[in-house]
Amino acid sequence: MAFLFNIIERLFKRSGIEAGGGGDRWKGAAVLTAPQQQTLAARGASKARAAALYLNTALGNRIVECLASALVGKGWQARPQHPDPAERRALSEAFEAVTRPIMLPLARGVVRDGEAFVQLVVGEGGTFRPKLLAADQIDPSLTRDLGNGARIVAGIEFDAADQVVAYHVLRDAPGTPFATYSAAVRVPAQDMLHIFDTLFPGQVRGLSWLTPVLLKLRDRDEASDAMLMQLKVASLITGFIHDPDGSAAGFAAEDGTMNVALEPGAMRILPTGADVTFSQPGQGLAQAIEFLRAQDREIAAGVGLTFEALTGDLGEANYSSARVGMLEFRRRAEAMQQNLIEAQFLRPLWKRWTDVRALAGELPVTPTDLADYHAVRFVAPGWAWVDPQNEVTADVAAIAAGLKSREEVVAGRGRDIDELDEERARDTMRPQAAEVPA
Repeated sequence: MAFLFNIIERLFKRSGIEAGGGGDRWKGAAVLTAPQQQTLAARGASKARAAALYLNTALGNRIVECLASALVGKGWQARPQHPDPAERRALSEAFEAVTRPIMLPLARGVVRDGEAFVQLVVGEGGTFRPKLLAADQIDPSLTRDLGNGARIVAGIEFDAADQVVAYHVLRDAPGTPFATYSAAVRVPAQDMLHIFDTLFPGQVRGLSWLTPVLLKLRDRDEASDAMLMQLKVASLITGFIHDPDGSAAGFAAEDGTMNVALEPGAMRILPTGADVTFSQPGQGLAQAIEFLRAQDREIAAGVGLTFEALTGDLGEANYSSARVGMLEFRRRAEAMQQNLIEAQFLRPLWKRWTDVRALAGELPVTPTDLADYHAVRFVAPGWAWVDPQNEVTADVAAIAAGLKSREEVVAGRGRDIDELDEERARDTMRPQAAEVPA
């Protein structure tokens, strides 16, 4: 009895910090002792698997498209702060024309591959073109010590002060048709933008946003396929005839063949001891479907989406729950917008773009004038209204109370307040249609 009590006591006793303890329950658990190295080692496999699930599974595709559209939406607006309104409009339109073609592919790359690289190509005559590169085109196999503290890690070159000074780029992306192997080209850091979410200090390359759910996504897709095949097979209703004496159990036709056709209203008289049973397809399907829904919720949580956004299933959603989930998703999306798209892509791209145009003689080159061209604000894409009437009423009240400005509200809708005021002015000045006499 004492021995049993000691076992129970050891099972339920808790002391110290369990996360740092040992025991059988921690056997086989994954640990990250060197996250910088381990994320780098896992980058290639997770990227390739995420790309396959993106193209081959409905949920994988949905995750990438939802998160990418949340990052860039219908497009970002550049709002130059130049004092000349005409110059502001020209700069905004020219910059958006440069960035618009690559914004959505870039966002897909950030989510699916974990990172995106944009090479800033300056051609003859000062032509400027941002070129989106495949992630593996920055040579992930190139790692070596350059001496005196400088080094190359996975194609990215650092100096002794741990600053990125260059990227080593393959001439062709791996797998490109007719590509030939050649040494990587060293591209200065000022001509390359690297967009990725840093998970750990010292992390060099990005990790796919699907990493937390890749294994579960694959298992979930295989389970769904298995259930579908099971249902297709089970739907072929099968009858089993039990005939103890071998007399065909009343199913023998006049010509001696077996007639087991199922016809509406048919009556069969079976001899004593014989019976017929049928398979029952679809048993347990409801429980399996509910289990898959639970897996979908875990997958949604792992990638920062709501269950409704991941599956498109609004059957259990109501207005309050949908709004709470959407607000939480927007909070994370806005953080990624500001820290990735604006800070790592748009702002450095704008500065490089204006500098190149100034060097090409397209913009004034005096320090004062160039500072006016460097000044810019970016307006993220707005979110669709959930409850237009109540939200507009709340915004109007906030503006009247001095809690918000018109510019803040308009920017939150993804609009440029200058464009909005111009449109309103045109509406005011537009002559009213002449009344048609009765």
